[in-house]
Amino acid sequence: MLLIINLNNLNMKFIHKWNTFFEYFFYKIAKLNIKFTKPDKTIASVSGVQFLIILNIFIFFYSLLSPHTSRGLNYIEIIFIVALLFLIIYINISKYEGRYEEFDNRWRNESAKRKVIGYIIVILLIIFSFGLFFINGWIFGKFKKY
Repeated sequence: MLLIINLNNLNMKFIHKWNTFFEYFFYKIAKLNIKFTKPDKTIASVSGVQFLIILNIFIFFYSLLSPHTSRGLNYIEIIFIVALLFLIIYINISKYEGRYEEFDNRWRNESAKRKVIGYIIVILLIIFSFGLFFINGWIFGKFKKY
């Protein structure tokens, strides 16, 4: 019983850190876009990165469980992927809309070093979310060999 309570507490801490990470990601992207658009427009960026990460995890396990399948996606899988995208967008709209000022108050007084590290992390996360497609292709040998 004590082990279950400790694992549940550990799970909650992990979820909190994951949420804080994407809140910081939203804030940094919104900070870059504030001059051109409203901060809430960056919800699409956060949703896109989260969708790419989840899609790559799905592709990894799908390729792991059926390594010799070379067919394309069927209609049910396409509908599932599109529904997943809209679900992520809906969750992020309800989570981030109108909260830019809250995040700005939280991270406004960062040191210059912390700001640079934050932007590096944001750029690496974007590169990593796209790069997972190539990592999956390399792991499962999906690239043509000449």
